[in-house]
Amino acid sequence: MSNLPKSNKPDAKLYKNSTTGIFASYFVWSLGTGAQSLARPLFAFLVSGQIFFAPLLASTNALARTIAGPITGFLTDRIGRKPMVIIGTVLRAGSSFIEIFVDSFLQFAILEFIGQLGVSMWVTSSSVLIADVSNENNRGRMVASRTMSMRVGMILGPIIAGALATIDLRYVFAFNGITKSITLLMVILMISETRPESARQRTAKDSPRRGIDFSFFKTRAFFALTVVTFGLSMMSQGVFMSIFPVHLQEIIGATENQIGIIVTLSGALTLAVAFPNGIFIDRFGRKKSLVPGLLMLGIVAIGMAYSNTYFAMLFVVGFYGIAEGTVMGSSQAYAMDLAPEDRRGEFLGVWAIFQNSGALLAPLLIGAIYAIWGPKEAFTLVGAWLLISALLMAAFGPETGGKNKKNYGE
Repeated sequence: MSNLPKSNKPDAKLYKNSTTGIFASYFVWSLGTGAQSLARPLFAFLVSGQIFFAPLLASTNALARTIAGPITGFLTDRIGRKPMVIIGTVLRAGSSFIEIFVDSFLQFAILEFIGQLGVSMWVTSSSVLIADVSNENNRGRMVASRTMSMRVGMILGPIIAGALATIDLRYVFAFNGITKSITLLMVILMISETRPESARQRTAKDSPRRGIDFSFFKTRAFFALTVVTFGLSMMSQGVFMSIFPVHLQEIIGATENQIGIIVTLSGALTLAVAFPNGIFIDRFGRKKSLVPGLLMLGIVAIGMAYSNTYFAMLFVVGFYGIAEGTVMGSSQAYAMDLAPEDRRGEFLGVWAIFQNSGALLAPLLIGAIYAIWGPKEAFTLVGAWLLISALLMAAFGPETGGKNKKNYGE
């Protein structure tokens, strides 16, 4: 039996009332998040005096997101999307303001853990909300618009943080708290509750289907999605955002400025590709972008292993930015398509486990392989995983979106 939603048209009132507020709030949220991402490792080193505590903090933050994701998904189906977005925003805003006054790593780590619980609540519940107000005909563009809103904020946020840090690093935490407070007002005033009636009926006290239904996690489609999701985390968190900058500096001999150029190039290309890819997957289907994007990412990872000059790496990273821009939106839209209308929160919450566990484990796994066996082995492993995940998605993942939708979850 198909798990396709009963209606393929989003509520017009919800769409009109919520989309402007959603994208505006994503931009403001990401301004503070981008600033915090710069200040976090610097402050961890400042109060601890040890470089090790920066990656340790990244791992504990990923653990917090892994814990909160499925719980948030479960609750969004029962008490609504908007309350969970509000709770998550309050936690992140409050923890950021309190961080202004801490003077030890333990205090900072505890507050960051609480803040990341809020981040996970925000990300998971707002993703469910976007799935509610979109359908398979426009979801690719909706996800792309979210990506663009956040990318712009993530680019501007570190610039603002750099200016504030020249005065006092703690001002960055105040800035993050202020942006989250503004986001909270936007959510309250501009975003409507979007929980569908089918979810309300299923989670009612007298409903025989009130419990969690794990049947849709046993499908081939979900298996393929989880393999893809972990592979993307390996490439993004385990390689590009973790050991790749160090590899450029130590092996290629790149300067800090050259590393900045490469990272900026990647981000710019990802931003440029996002919306055209959203149009493409809405018209032709998610897999027609996702599978080629995974193949390209796999080749890029292997290319990183065998690129020995800065200009060769610059060429490879250009393709990384393009591939990242395609697979990011396609995989997110695909997960939303698979989520049953009355259990979207549960589905996307469990999917978040694989996203966040990848962010938790990938840097440790790839970093260990890099340190023990070398960069070629580490990058080639990631490339092989991505190539295999592309084949699994092609073989087991049903097409969603576009003109040739198929039933899934059978």
